[in-house]
Amino acid sequence: MINRWYKQFTQYPPDHPDYWRIRLIEHSLLITTSYFLILTLINLFYFEGYSYALLDATGLIISIGIYSRFRQTGKVNVTAWAVTLMVASLIMLFVISSKGYSHSLFWATLIPPFSFFLIGRTWGTVISGIAFSICAILVYQQTLHSEAVPFSIGSLFNVVEVCIAQVLLFRFYEKTRFSAYKKLALRNLEIQKMAETDKLTGLFNREKLDFALDKLLTTPAANTYIERSTINTEDPTEACPIIYQPEAHASETKLSQALLNKQEMTQFPISVAIIDIDHFKKINDKHGHLIGDKVLCGLADLLKTQMRSDDILARWGGEEFVVVLPNTRLADATEFIDRLRHFIATKNIQAMDLTISLGVAQYQIEDTAHTLLDRADKALYLAKSAGRNCVAIA
Repeated sequence: MINRWYKQFTQYPPDHPDYWRIRLIEHSLLITTSYFLILTLINLFYFEGYSYALLDATGLIISIGIYSRFRQTGKVNVTAWAVTLMVASLIMLFVISSKGYSHSLFWATLIPPFSFFLIGRTWGTVISGIAFSICAILVYQQTLHSEAVPFSIGSLFNVVEVCIAQVLLFRFYEKTRFSAYKKLALRNLEIQKMAETDKLTGLFNREKLDFALDKLLTTPAANTYIERSTINTEDPTEACPIIYQPEAHASETKLSQALLNKQEMTQFPISVAIIDIDHFKKINDKHGHLIGDKVLCGLADLLKTQMRSDDILARWGGEEFVVVLPNTRLADATEFIDRLRHFIATKNIQAMDLTISLGVAQYQIEDTAHTLLDRADKALYLAKSAGRNCVAIA
């Protein structure tokens, strides 16, 4: 039933800056209308305070009038000012007429929430300052004519009514704040996803790849310990059809004996592979870049179907992709990558038979993310030089 009170303005969708301001206007008018109705009845029949009942009835009529006009026009700024001025004026008239007695000053505490939420900090400060200045003057006058004032049932009503109104206002305010933070958090997630995702293929982009690989290489606990006997004991050429395996240069193997011992005892089994579509330029030249983009997307989708749960697949740039294989030795990585090569060769993308060339490298203890990718890139170049549609390792 309460939802009927809130009108949905098509020109103010949920992502509009004034959406929650409109809801607050409607919420405030709902509170003021309900309060003025209840106060009118209480002052009229319980306290027989006809002057106060008239004041509350006036507020009731004004609230209904503002609400009706707002539903017709949807003018946010005008309505916000009307609600603020109405609330502040009627509250201060009540406070002044009661000379600040019977805890009527409590009502002035409702002015800042209304004014700040509806018309902003600057004018909210001005109106609140005026209202509190009047309250201070009333209290000062009470000190000049100090007299014993008994607490009445009216004092109790004033305190209870103001407390309830404060709870309702700040409950609504907290709802808007929570909603705003939730939308902001979702928006930040969207921005983060956009920042780390390749727009064309939906894979991780190069920035995300660099970050993930750096984090992986600098977190030893995330990698599996390998016994010395399992390192370099298998010939990769026997495990799968590797067509090229360059030997390490002497300058690259001149490590200190301590470093060699450390590398033999503990080596992180992380491998990477760089994938390149064979003769992709011919596809673009013959079929156009739009078809080329569809080929890239089709290949990305196929590659994703073959990834394991811990693998990281990213677009490196152009027609090149990178696969990071955590906890995978070079021999296992090469076997996996060659199966991937065979898989792609059996598929048809955009009515074309594609082949890919791949370069594989395993993390060595002196590697950084850059040097690891650089070695895999050099292996890819060797695979392409050897005739394409093959795997080379570094």
